[in-house]
Amino acid sequence: MNAPKGVFKILVTGLLMGMAEVVPGISGGTVAFISGFYERLLTALSRIRFDLMRRLWQQGPFKVWEHLDGTFLVLLFGGMMVSVVAFAGLIKTALIEYPIVMWSFFFGLVLASSFLMLRQVEKKQAAHLVVLGMGLVLGLLLQRVLPVMMAPTPAMLFLGGAIAVCAWILPGISGSFLLLLLGLYSGVIDAVANLRLLELAPLGLGAALGLIAFANVLKLLFQRAKDWILMFLTGLMLGTLVRLWPWQQVLQYQLQADATQKLPLISEPVWPTAYESLTGQPPEIVLALLALCVGGLAVILFERFALRTQASVV
Repeated sequence: MNAPKGVFKILVTGLLMGMAEVVPGISGGTVAFISGFYERLLTALSRIRFDLMRRLWQQGPFKVWEHLDGTFLVLLFGGMMVSVVAFAGLIKTALIEYPIVMWSFFFGLVLASSFLMLRQVEKKQAAHLVVLGMGLVLGLLLQRVLPVMMAPTPAMLFLGGAIAVCAWILPGISGSFLLLLLGLYSGVIDAVANLRLLELAPLGLGAALGLIAFANVLKLLFQRAKDWILMFLTGLMLGTLVRLWPWQQVLQYQLQADATQKLPLISEPVWPTAYESLTGQPPEIVLALLALCVGGLAVILFERFALRTQASVV
């Protein structure tokens, strides 16, 4: 494979990771894992340490850039940033205008991704089912946690960024979902959509520091207990499917930052027939099934694309 194909693959992965992180319930880490870049990403991030300036002085910028896998990180995070800015408003609008179709699509994405992660477990054991069950239970319990209402102060945004980025790098749980639980999602997504970068600076700083710290821990865990971690994270992903179920009865809303639109805050899954009677809206079952299949197919096609370009790394 040639270098341009490798560059294209990294950019596509970054774009998809950014799109995933806009939606509460889908993790950018899952996209990185399916692409085959996950462990390379962990390694690169774990090399960003506080002694970087000393290394820069001793070895020079080119050696440090190579040590950090700088081109890879710039391409990946560049694609993410472009995607988040470009699609934040679009996805937010689509979720409001076409909720059943969009959530069905995301449901298919996560369901297919969980099966692909299970395939990566090299030495399956009966005891793994216990860990899978633990992840599943935790994922279900997280859906029952009531969101807290926090003022989007710089300190809270810094804390939210540090917490959410840990979920971002974990396949299985979304950083946006944790921001939703913290009551910060609405303000953050509105600031991103309107490019209010000054408001997002504390969030970005918290995310950067949290990412550097957590990447080292996660890399160590993957080196020592990869199969166990994968089983736990797969269970976590399956548990979050409750959140992505297309037919939800909304129990409580949160006003958007501009107070003109409402964001579903607390909801519970219901059957399509119950959804129609509760909301007066058609359940769109056929469209939902089609969107689910398209989501699953998109994951399968992306995995095949990743495998075909596996040798094309920068």
